[in-house]
Amino acid sequence: MIAKIIVKCIIYNKKLNRFLLIKRCESDDTGADTWENAGGNIENGETPEEAIKREVREETGITDIRIGKIAYVAILNHELPDLLIVYLCETDEKDVRLSFEHSSFVWADEQQCRSLLPTEIISDFEKNNVFDILKGGT
Repeated sequence: MIAKIIVKCIIYNKKLNRFLLIKRCESDDTGADTWENAGGNIENGETPEEAIKREVREETGITDIRIGKIAYVAILNHELPDLLIVYLCETDEKDVRLSFEHSSFVWADEQQCRSLLPTEIISDFEKNNVFDILKGGT
């Protein structure tokens, strides 16, 4: 059995005290019209950190990204299980240039995150104290 490794990035802008959420296009094969964090598959020869930088640049146009600690790791149960590594990252950039894969973005506070993100992501955020960042925690 071979697991695919997926990296995601919770992008935090300290000046805004918000997380960046991006919305998949309605025609997307996976998760159409749902909100998420930037990220994707690790390509051959990439480290997870290199993949994060590439995915964030491709999906959001943000190039000034500081990769922090791992927020959490999870197993996604698909036909074959996928390993999900979610990093906490920071940027000072506010402007976002979406790729063709996404239709919208928002710099979201906790309430917006809770109303837009799927319940599985909210559950992971709660279990791993991700919202503490917005409350001045680390």
